[in-house]
Amino acid sequence: MYDFERDKIIEASNEIISSSMTVGSWGNISMRTDDGNIVITPSGKNYKKLKKEDLVVTDINGNVISGKFKPSSERLMHYEIYKKRNDVNAIVHTHASYSSILSVINEDLPVITEDVAMILGHVKVAKYAITGSMDLALNVASALDNSNAAIMANHGAVAVGSDMERAYTAAQVLEKSCKIFVFSKIIGKLNVIPEDDVKRLYEISEAYLSQWKQWD
Repeated sequence: MYDFERDKIIEASNEIISSSMTVGSWGNISMRTDDGNIVITPSGKNYKKLKKEDLVVTDINGNVISGKFKPSSERLMHYEIYKKRNDVNAIVHTHASYSSILSVINEDLPVITEDVAMILGHVKVAKYAITGSMDLALNVASALDNSNAAIMANHGAVAVGSDMERAYTAAQVLEKSCKIFVFSKIIGKLNVIPEDDVKRLYEISEAYLSQWKQWD
């Protein structure tokens, strides 16, 4: 059941490990299925050993439909994002280094490059709450708003998309952009894109992103 979603999640799990965007079993990944259920990574399972059959299927309220393991400890965050954003069908939560730096200094990521404008939007830091709590879920969903990424205070980051390719790309752009931001702060000079241009870039982003389907 849900082989397509399982394949995409396993692929993304391998990517976040190989790209050092997380270690061990930290972070989590999910996809919303066509019938509204959620396929999500299990709690505490090492990504290097993760198999398709290890993934857990729940409904959007957390009731387990299938799976031998407990679903991710951050499942409430995934559910709240899906409930708030009908356009989101994939979520990637990472513990990447540079986005985690912004998470501990409690600083939003401004729109410093065109790919931030087109892929992410304004990236805010969600108010801190303990991992796995409903408070954290609500804080992250609120900070995410209509953007495609949010930083989780003293924790990590979350990226979303209409499919897994977009969600994972958002996670990559976020980490790259946080790195640029950190080094720009060290150098002591930072320019942001004017707000009017941010809006224009966002408006043309869909035409650009729609070309991804032709890559295969």
